[in-house]
Amino acid sequence: MSQHRGSDHSRHRSQQEGLRALVERGVLTAEQADAVRDELDIGAQTGPARGLVAEIAGYLGGALVLTGAVVLVASSWDELSETARTSLLALVTVALLVAGAVAAGRGHARESRAATARLRVASVLLALASVSTAITVGIALPDPVAEAELAAAGGAGLLVAVVSYVVLPGVPGLLAAAGLLQFTALTTVGANTNLTPLAGGISVFACGALLVVLALSGLLRHRLTGLGLGLVIMLYGAQAPLTDGEWLPLAYVATFVLGVGCLVLYRWVRTWVALVAGVVGVSIAAPEAVWDLTDGAVGGAAVLLIAGAALLIASAIGFRLHRRNAELTAPDGATRAEQGATRAEEGETREAPAVPDVESGS
Repeated sequence: MSQHRGSDHSRHRSQQEGLRALVERGVLTAEQADAVRDELDIGAQTGPARGLVAEIAGYLGGALVLTGAVVLVASSWDELSETARTSLLALVTVALLVAGAVAAGRGHARESRAATARLRVASVLLALASVSTAITVGIALPDPVAEAELAAAGGAGLLVAVVSYVVLPGVPGLLAAAGLLQFTALTTVGANTNLTPLAGGISVFACGALLVVLALSGLLRHRLTGLGLGLVIMLYGAQAPLTDGEWLPLAYVATFVLGVGCLVLYRWVRTWVALVAGVVGVSIAAPEAVWDLTDGAVGGAAVLLIAGAALLIASAIGFRLHRRNAELTAPDGATRAEQGATRAEEGETREAPAVPDVESGS
């Protein structure tokens, strides 16, 4: 029994090392290596269940520390001095940064580090540290806090989030950076002009576009996550002017254009994220346009029918594009079915001369 466990342990360990080597050579990305591990259940037998418990404890511990500090400062706001509030949150921020650095260890290959549970915890701790940094700077500012000062606080947190993601790429860090980027952009716009739904929508849309550009250029380690996150933010930004009657047409026009752009983008990036975003964008814009152009004369049931029809049409376009992409990936533009038929015909041609020879006894 012990020999069997030892062989399983060594086998899983060799598989882990093989995947790590492929990631370090650039054959696989960290996300692809994680998908292989999940599919083949590699690493499930490499350690006891306490590894998962330790990972969950790391997530909860970091979140509880930050939440507890914020609640303590909020509940004791009048009793604590400004210096005490700032010092307490600064200590929490430093503790999160140190804990993240300790969890990250001294690995040399970012690709191999990002694939371990220990470093996923580190990524979460560093993401929480970026949020804590923004809160600490915001509390350190004298009352009343203006929009420009909030923008400075958000910028400080964003800087920590970006540096943390560069040092240790992880989805939590990417999410923290995206959130702090939007907060910083909105507060910056609010400090310089009136933050209307149009101005806010343009700011959010620009943040999403930046994430999409970074993902498509390969500067983001998590390309698919960054692309999807950026497109969702862009859709939200395009819809923001809906709350302002003056700019209502701009909302559905921008959403429709974005949806069509995502469908066009799918021809190049060939990822389901762009396809889904395109279908959703077109499906949302169509009923909004009908409702606005008819001044709401169309009933709710008719709007649902229009939305459903738009969704079906957008889905049909998406399937069409997906099929064309599949055909383009085949050699010389041939489909898989055509390739299979060609192989079958070639096989029959090769086997045909052999029949008379066998029967003649030659």
